[in-house]
Amino acid sequence: MPHTLRAPLAPPVTRLVPAPRPGRAARPRATLVAAAVGLVGILTVQAVTLFQPGYLPDRAGVLYLAMLWWALGMTTATLLLHAAPRRLAVGLLLAGTVTIHAVALTHGPQLSDDLYRYVWDGRVQAAGIDPYHYGPLDPELAHLRDRWLFPDPGGCAAIERGPGCIRLNYPRAHTIYPPVAQAYFTAVHLLPGPPREHKTQLYTSLASLALVALMMTMLTARGRDPRHAGFYALSPLAGLDVASDAHVDVLAALLALGGIAVLTSRPRTRSAPAGPPSAAAQAGAAGGPVAAGGPVAAGRPTRRRTWIAGTLLAAAVAVKLYPALLLPAAARRRPVVVVGAAVAVVGLSYLPHVLAVGTGALGFLPEYLNVEGYGQGDRFLLLTALGINGAAAKTAAVSVLAAVTAAVMRSEPSRVPVERAALWLVGAAFLVATPVQPWYGILLVALAILAGRLEWLAVAAAGHPVYVSLFTDLPGDARTLRVSSYTVAALVVLIATLLRRRHGTHACPQAAIVTG
Repeated sequence: MPHTLRAPLAPPVTRLVPAPRPGRAARPRATLVAAAVGLVGILTVQAVTLFQPGYLPDRAGVLYLAMLWWALGMTTATLLLHAAPRRLAVGLLLAGTVTIHAVALTHGPQLSDDLYRYVWDGRVQAAGIDPYHYGPLDPELAHLRDRWLFPDPGGCAAIERGPGCIRLNYPRAHTIYPPVAQAYFTAVHLLPGPPREHKTQLYTSLASLALVALMMTMLTARGRDPRHAGFYALSPLAGLDVASDAHVDVLAALLALGGIAVLTSRPRTRSAPAGPPSAAAQAGAAGGPVAAGGPVAAGRPTRRRTWIAGTLLAAAVAVKLYPALLLPAAARRRPVVVVGAAVAVVGLSYLPHVLAVGTGALGFLPEYLNVEGYGQGDRFLLLTALGINGAAAKTAAVSVLAAVTAAVMRSEPSRVPVERAALWLVGAAFLVATPVQPWYGILLVALAILAGRLEWLAVAAAGHPVYVSLFTDLPGDARTLRVSSYTVAALVVLIATLLRRRHGTHACPQAAIVTG
């Protein structure tokens, strides 16, 4: 037999794996512990805020607490983003979010009395009366008044207000809220729940939790970390303006993001083999566009999905009018379908009220714009700081928004995702119109998180100093404070944008994650 040559056995190969440096593995866990401490700090600030003496925003201490909340919220969200294990960090974020909303249910509103108007409008509609027909003080609605919304002298003293007080703002004016908001108020009135303020707070908190869940789902679909939703969930917008003050703006943001989700969704495909992250996933993680075949492709959406998206966006407009700013960003692929759906939904929602009260269906809106100073052109804080006032300020504001709208319409959806294009429009509107209501920033923050442009959180945070300064005496000149708040926020956005361009990255620099 021939001799068979066998190769000698190779000696076992010993791979030298560098030992981890001491403490490196423990850092993510230490970050998780620090995040847990941050959540405790947020809850402490929330509890102190809830029990501040005085009526609504007429307290300087509430502003300081709100800004401290912003600082703690943004710091804690950043820590959770870098904490490990990831599943535990997500659980901690969700637990903290639910706890913040639950704590808010133990006390009444803190900065605004808008929720009392929500309750009243729901009560009026449940009685079969059109909400745009009468003001709360009209004699036709006398039978609907009670000692809660229209307190006697003892009730006024209990809430630290003078005799003859009314919980509703603008009690002689017809309601300002659009029809889908009115439908929501009626639904809350008819649904079961805790008494008085807490019922409205409960359902608004549920909408806020749904918004957090939707953001996390959309972030995951874009190949990004769902923990970015913490930049909304841990902010005073969620815990104070939504959970405590129950602003309906959270419903508008939920519907608007739902429209974006439908517009950018793609059918599920077979999972690719595990491997290094693709370029599409990396682009999604950075907040940039994702190529076709990735989590969110940039192809043209179907007519059906576009119609559904336009319907949801229109419903958001019929809750609060400013989500209309999202329509140009959504209409770049199928403008006729999006605009057609928006016009149909808004028109149909207003139709029963127009038939009932005619032009009165506009409610208090025209007068409200004048009360806010937009009619005179003196509400535009950054423009007036540049010496542009009156009619010139209104012309400049319209020109800026028109230019941004044109830029959005010319942009390519595969390069500029819907959420980023929408952020351009909403962000420009904030910097031009400089609204005093901080809760308007809920939509802005949601878009900033989805677009990976966290520097815009500074613009949302600027609303709290502006708003509180209208109701209480603060150190220094109030107008300087208001202008400075938006000026600093605008500089943060500008610097972050320049840094991003300089370094050629889509990611928002951590230095741009500010507290406002």
